[in-house]
Amino acid sequence: MASLKESIEQMFSRELSLHGRAFVNHQALSGMEVKEFDIDGYPARLLFNPAREASVMADISEETIRNRQCFLCEEGLSPEQLGTAWRSPATQEEYIFRVNPFPIFDLHFTISLSYHKKQQIEGHFADMAAIARELPDYTIFYNGPMCGASAPDHLHFQAVPAGNMPSEVVARKGEHLEPVYSCISGSISRFSIWSGGTYLLQSKSRSGIDTLFSRLMSSAQIVDSTEWEPRVNILSWWEAGTYSTLVFFRRESRPACFSAEDPKERILISPASVEMGGVAIVSSRESFNLLTADKLTSIIEEVSLDKISSQIMEQRLKRAQEELAVGIFSEEEIEFSFITPYNAGGKIYKGDYRASVKNGKVLFDGELHDRIIFSSSEDNAAFKLKEVTIGVNFHWERKEDQVFAGNLKLIVEKGKVTAINLIGIEDYLISVISSEMSATSSKQLLKAHAVISRSWTLAQIVKNKEITASAQEYSACTETEEELIKWYDREDHTNFDVCADDHCQRYQGLTRASTQAVREVIEETWGEVLTYEGKICDARFSKSCGGIFEEFPYCWEDKEMPYLRKQLDNKSGNPIPDLTIEENAREWIYSSPEAFCNTTDMRILSQVLNTYDQETLNFYRWKEKYSQKELSDLIKSRSGVDYGEILDLIPVARGTSGRIWKLRIVGSRRSRTIGKELEIRRTLSPSHLYSSAFVVEKEGVTASGAPASFTLIGAGWGHGVGLCQIGAAVMGDLGYDYREILLHYFHGASIDKQY
Repeated sequence: MASLKESIEQMFSRELSLHGRAFVNHQALSGMEVKEFDIDGYPARLLFNPAREASVMADISEETIRNRQCFLCEEGLSPEQLGTAWRSPATQEEYIFRVNPFPIFDLHFTISLSYHKKQQIEGHFADMAAIARELPDYTIFYNGPMCGASAPDHLHFQAVPAGNMPSEVVARKGEHLEPVYSCISGSISRFSIWSGGTYLLQSKSRSGIDTLFSRLMSSAQIVDSTEWEPRVNILSWWEAGTYSTLVFFRRESRPACFSAEDPKERILISPASVEMGGVAIVSSRESFNLLTADKLTSIIEEVSLDKISSQIMEQRLKRAQEELAVGIFSEEEIEFSFITPYNAGGKIYKGDYRASVKNGKVLFDGELHDRIIFSSSEDNAAFKLKEVTIGVNFHWERKEDQVFAGNLKLIVEKGKVTAINLIGIEDYLISVISSEMSATSSKQLLKAHAVISRSWTLAQIVKNKEITASAQEYSACTETEEELIKWYDREDHTNFDVCADDHCQRYQGLTRASTQAVREVIEETWGEVLTYEGKICDARFSKSCGGIFEEFPYCWEDKEMPYLRKQLDNKSGNPIPDLTIEENAREWIYSSPEAFCNTTDMRILSQVLNTYDQETLNFYRWKEKYSQKELSDLIKSRSGVDYGEILDLIPVARGTSGRIWKLRIVGSRRSRTIGKELEIRRTLSPSHLYSSAFVVEKEGVTASGAPASFTLIGAGWGHGVGLCQIGAAVMGDLGYDYREILLHYFHGASIDKQY
C-alpha cells in the first residue's frame, strides 16, 4: 500500500498533466524574481510572483464570503482538480489533499476538511500534527481567518516541502530560542528573531504537542470580539521522533502600507504563514521594488504581537490550568443562587433560581434545555448550591449550602438534575486540600497532598479518555452465582471528570477554601505531579494504612502499579511481613506495630481530620460488634442478597496490608464470595467499614445453632493504597520535606512539572 507521501506526489504529477492553470503557475515558479535579505543574521527572502495576486488581494469580508461559492467544497472545484482522501488517526476527520493551483513552492498542497466548516484550529490541531507525522519531508502550515487565509469559511491546512522557510530552518537548528515553559508534555520556547510573539512547541508525542498547543492558545487574547480564535499562523513538522510547531501570534491582519493612499507608500503584501516564516511574496512590480529589508522588517513587526502582549500571554501560560468538570450533586429539583452576575443564552442572571426535570430536559426559567451553562467573566464570580449532600452513605452524611467559584453546568442524569462545577484544576485543589483535611495542617503535609490530589485528578482524566477511546468494553465487576468481585472507581462518571464526594475527592467549593496557607501551597506546587516512567501517577490516598501499604490490584482492576507497592509505614528497615498469609495477618492486626500513622496525638490528628472525621478516633486499630440479627439484616439490606442467618465470614484472600479482597459469606440459605475491599466494607457496615483488614471473632450460639454475635477487629481506615494521610501528617510534624513524604509512599516515582 502506498504511503501518504507517495499517493499525493503521484496525484500531483497527474494533476499537472490535466490542470492547465496549475501547470502554468507551477512552471512560473522557476522564473520568479527573488531578493535575498540578511536581517541581523536572519535570511529572509522576497519573491515576485504575479500569479499569487488572487491570494494576496483576496477580499475576505463577511459579505464577499457569504455571496461567493466556497472554492474548497466539491461543488466549487474545477472539474480537472484531483484529490487524495486521508483520515486523521487523531479525530477520524477526513481531509482531501489537492494541488494548490496558486503555488508558492513546488509540491504545494492544500489540505481541506471534507465538509464545509469555518477555518478554526480548535479541535483540529491534533490533525495537523498527525499530517506532519505522516509527511516528515514536508512542513504543514495553517493560516488563521484574519492571518492570510483566503478561505476563512472552510477549514484547511497547506503542505510544502520542508526547509523552504527560514524560520523553520533556524528553529530546526535550535537557534534563537529562549525557554519559556516546560512540563512532561514537552517544552515551549520563544523564537527571538524576525517576528514578535513567536513560539516553538516541541514534544515526543502527538497528545503532548496537542496539550502544549491548547495551553498556549488558552493563554492568548482574541484580538477582536467578532473573531473566534486568537490570530495565528502555524508551521508544524515532525523530525527525529519529535513533533515541532512554530506559532506566530498576530495583532494585525494586514500592514498599514497595504491600503496607503500614496502609491509611493502602498505595498501590497498580506502576511500569512509563509511571510511570517521568512518568505515574503508580492504580486505587483511596484511592491517588489519598494520593499527593502528595513521595510519588510517593520511590516512583520507591525502585524506581529507586541512585546507587552507577549509578556502577558507568557504570564498566563505559566498560570495555565486544566479545566475540570466536577459533578456536585443530583436532585429532582435543585435551588441555587448567583452571588455575582452570570450569563446563559444571552441573558444575565443574579439572585435565587431553581431548576427541575421535565420531559427528560432541564426546566429553567420557563424553558427546556438539553443542558445549560452559566458563565461569568468577573474575577470574583461565585454561585451557591443549596442543600448539597456531603459524605454520601458515610456516618457523617449531612446537607449544607456550598459556594463555588467558576461556572455552573446543569444536565439531566437518571431523571434528576445534576449540577456540575466547571473550574480550573488549581482552583479546585484549593478546596480539595481544605476539604480532605484541616486547612491548618502543616505546610509539608499540605504540599504533599496538593501534588497527589493534582496527580490523581489528571490521571483519572487521562484514564477516562483512554477507556472512552478504547474499542473494548470496560467493566468494574465480574459476577457469578458463587462470586461477586466488584470495585469502585471514577469510571462511574461519564458526564463529568470527577465527583465532589469521597468516591473521588472531597470538594466543597469556597466553603472549605479557608486559609492563606492552602493558597500558598497550591502556588508553590503549581503544576507539580508525581510521574513514573514519564506518565502521571494514579496517586491514591487514604486516612490510615494501618502500618503497611496495600497494593493497587487488591482494591481495583488487576493492574500492577510499580509505584504503589507494599512497604512498612516507617523508616525502621525491618522485614515486611507477608500479610497475605492468614496467620501473619491475624498476628499483625491483633498487634499495634510501630508506624508513622500509629499516633493518638490530637495536635497532629486535627491536621488531617475534619470536625466530622473526629467523631471517632478508632482508625489505626478498631472494633465493630454485631448481633446475629444485626449482621444478617445488615448484609441483606446492603447487598440485596438474603443469606439467612450468617454462619461465618471467611477470609479467602488478603492483600499485602492484610486487607481482605475476597471474603466468603456463609449463610443458612446461601453462601457467596464477595470482593474487592470496598465491596466488602460496604456490605458489612451501614456506611463503610473502616477497612477490610480485619479478623472475625464469633461468640455464643443462637437457638438454631448459628453464632450469636460477630466482632470484627480491624486495622487502618480506607483502602491503604498510596499516601497515608495520618502517616504523612506525622512525617510533616517530624520535619520531613513534602518530597520525602511523597517518595516514601510512592516508590520509585518522580516529582515533575506538568505545567
